[in-house]
Amino acid sequence: MYDSRMLLRFKCRNFYSIRDEQELSLIATRTRAPEHDETLLDTPLKDVKALRVAAIFGANASGKSNLLLAMRSFQAIVLNSWRAWQPTGPIPTWNPFLLDDKSRDVSTLLEIDFVHNGNVYNYGFEYNQHRFLKEWLIDITGRDRTLFRRTSDEQATSVLFPGRNLPDAKQLDNITKQTRANSLFLSSAAQSGYQPLTQIYMWIIQRFNFLTPNEVQEKSYTAEWCSNEQGKNQVRDILVSSGTGIVDFEIAEEDSQAKPLNNYAAFRAARKASSGESLHDLPLPPLSRKKIKMVHRGEGGKLYRLPFEVESAGTKTLFEMLGPILVVLSNGLVLLIDELETSLHPNLALYILKMFNDPHLNRRGAQLIFATHSASLLDTDLLRRDQIWLAEKTAEGASEFGSLAGYKPRKGQNLAAAYLNGRFGGVPFIDEEAIAAAVQPQPELHVSIAAKDREA
Repeated sequence: MYDSRMLLRFKCRNFYSIRDEQELSLIATRTRAPEHDETLLDTPLKDVKALRVAAIFGANASGKSNLLLAMRSFQAIVLNSWRAWQPTGPIPTWNPFLLDDKSRDVSTLLEIDFVHNGNVYNYGFEYNQHRFLKEWLIDITGRDRTLFRRTSDEQATSVLFPGRNLPDAKQLDNITKQTRANSLFLSSAAQSGYQPLTQIYMWIIQRFNFLTPNEVQEKSYTAEWCSNEQGKNQVRDILVSSGTGIVDFEIAEEDSQAKPLNNYAAFRAARKASSGESLHDLPLPPLSRKKIKMVHRGEGGKLYRLPFEVESAGTKTLFEMLGPILVVLSNGLVLLIDELETSLHPNLALYILKMFNDPHLNRRGAQLIFATHSASLLDTDLLRRDQIWLAEKTAEGASEFGSLAGYKPRKGQNLAAAYLNGRFGGVPFIDEEAIAAAVQPQPELHVSIAAKDREA
């Protein structure tokens, strides 16, 4: 039985460093011999399996993060284009390739294939700085059924419904009339409560979950997950079993002070008076926040409660990542992590991969897409070749992505060593002689800096 919700493919063009159309596929490549086939997900398409994990390796500035950012932007555009953007303004998320003279005149493409309620859909759109030029939704489960196709120019927006595969032509006509040049038809339909398309809209805004190193540090996702005893026990058991030295932890509410709340109220009043805008949708700051203490066993077996802030960077990162990971695994969602290995021991990063790839631990078909520099994660004992993606830049500065399935590594080959030696691309070229010349001592500069230090 296939999982009813999953991502199959993402396409992108003309977004930051991604100039030419690139595709990240979570569709399993057919192999002659089994390659961790037990990890694959069934799909509604005949003889098509999906991957639970995709790992993107590459050098700094190769475009790994931009690919994840494109997926994040895709979700944000669907969420915000109708309800949050200025009605007559430009598209604020248009970020074309800047290292040539033509890409500023080329549209940006964002597109996904995904499974929802037993059907496979293709949804995407093209846009420039001023308007959405194209938008489409196609049911590709069997014979393609186009649900809608939108086109726009400087004069008007047109939406067609070939075969009338969507019900209620009158409501669809009304939604078309309210769809602005800088808003998506799908977003307009969801805001109008049109149920057949609201389901697609909700899939997009709920399925994707993103984590960056800064977000892990700034937001206490895990504290919220631990608001019930079962969630807290899950996190505690993982921490205890991960060599952190922690035997338990405590979470308490810390009362907020009235002053920040009063300042926030003054800010709202000032904004409203100066701009005439209504800020009633602006969320109030939380009235309380979480105070976390980690329990360690010390001399003589005595328990010591230490502030979360004094824990190692690795322990803090692991704790804050566990909440999102458990949410995604429990609900069969998609998690995108930039720099998975940041502050984590390689063994812990490897175990996170194992959790997603293991059908017994990941029973609801959650998917993990992550970017990394760490060659220690390049392991075919854990990952299939089609789960390993390599990012590199062309001589013109454009990012390109390819799966290791396109290479033919020898059986038993040390992939990490081959990768670091440039066998598959995706690693920086380091001109050691030029760097050595650049770091030669500069006496005048040294004296100048020393003098400024003494003055300070």
